[in-house]
Amino acid sequence: MKRSIHSKLGFSLVELMIYIAIFMVSAVFLVAILTTFTRIQSRQTSEGEVNRQIGFVGDTIQRLVQNASLVDMTAGVATSTLKLRTASSTNDPTLVYASGTAVYLKQGSSAPIALTNSEVTVGSFLVTPYVNPGGVTIVQLNLTMSYQATNPTGQLTRSLATSIARVSAAQFDSSVYPNADGTLDLGTATNEWRNAYFSGTVTTKGLTTLGTGVAGATTLKAQGNIGFSTSSYGIIFVTPGGSCLLMGLSNSGNVTTSSVACP
Repeated sequence: MKRSIHSKLGFSLVELMIYIAIFMVSAVFLVAILTTFTRIQSRQTSEGEVNRQIGFVGDTIQRLVQNASLVDMTAGVATSTLKLRTASSTNDPTLVYASGTAVYLKQGSSAPIALTNSEVTVGSFLVTPYVNPGGVTIVQLNLTMSYQATNPTGQLTRSLATSIARVSAAQFDSSVYPNADGTLDLGTATNEWRNAYFSGTVTTKGLTTLGTGVAGATTLKAQGNIGFSTSSYGIIFVTPGGSCLLMGLSNSGNVTTSSVACP
């Protein structure tokens, strides 16, 4: 009777083996779940970092291109350096380029700064400008970035292919005129256009000033010399009678006049 009670207090060999098998199966499932969770977490970490840095580089280039005065590159040629000209002498020129495993930004004479950190590797960086009629420049960006991970499950590569448009100097295929006569200006006294080229007639109805600082109420003012390419040219005057005379100079320096057609 005592032996029977004693035998019921312990585990039989079969029961012990069943318990061990259940424990091993549970352990395998727990290890698998932990491994999967670690792999997913590592993947999410690498994906988030790559997406953050590739997005930052793309947004920075978009802002720089849209605020630039000129995309100073050969149209249709892909290079690893984006060169922009800016109105600010401090930031001119602005360069974005790949060197080693990182993307750098250099503005003017300042030292270059890295746009990416050591957690990612830049595999490729190419920019291609395209100039379309109408003054629109499109910069095509192709960027590949990988996460630096010793664990193969955390290794990840992402690519960015995008196009950035900016409006440059406009080109027109029709006449340009204001919506009202004599109300709008081209340039100002402090923001002047530099050079102007015309192949036809230039007509002004108001005061024409050549040079600066010329006083007086004359219609045409000049501070400086007015030159003529040959002696056959001069100044045409309209006489009170309505005829026109060309005033010039002889070889001896005497003033000469001759009849010409009125302009």
